[in-house]
Amino acid sequence: MANERLDPQEMVVLHRVFRREIPLLADLVEAAHPGDGRRITVLADHLDLVLGALGEHHEGEDDLLWPKLRERAAPGDSVVARMADQHEAIAGALAVATELSHRWRTRADRDTALGLAEALRALDRHAAAHMDDEEEHLLPLMADHITPREWSEVGERGRRSVPKSKLLIFLGAILEDATAQERQLFLSQMPAPARLLWHTLGTRLYQRTTTRVRRSATAVPRA
Repeated sequence: MANERLDPQEMVVLHRVFRREIPLLADLVEAAHPGDGRRITVLADHLDLVLGALGEHHEGEDDLLWPKLRERAAPGDSVVARMADQHEAIAGALAVATELSHRWRTRADRDTALGLAEALRALDRHAAAHMDDEEEHLLPLMADHITPREWSEVGERGRRSVPKSKLLIFLGAILEDATAQERQLFLSQMPAPARLLWHTLGTRLYQRTTTRVRRSATAVPRA
């Protein structure tokens, strides 16, 4: 293991995106008018981003973290096994929500909207319980047995899964509830041109996106 110790707070910051966006989207879907095709497209596009990121985040953990932890953290085997079981439950709920989101985009009927909202709330219950458990019991194992480079591989895989046109939007979602120290951590890991792009374009793009999705003013994460 490298001498440099992993600070797993980055995962906590990422979790806040899903804790905030999934229940918010459930309420917005339920409130959307069935005849408002433009509104439904806006929400379905944002659902694609959030649900896709959640699925890729968990697949990255399944492929890149769990095998290493099983090998290195034998006393924590039960924790890792529990995380994997929870991922299976979340994957099932995620598949239902994703399928309903795609159906809602094309059919836009009230029953599908209500089913999607309930599916998102079920997903939120599974995901929130998992993230609580993960933050309390798994992150200490990660700090002891996963290197910063290995964790960065999970983050890089997640970034590659986000469409390039959505990268600044997802960065804004990460930074929205971050503390000043957490924002500095995320931004410091970005190349200088990417930081400049965030400061000059990203904050305004995220403001426009969240206003369009939430239909109200929102606080832009500070640069």
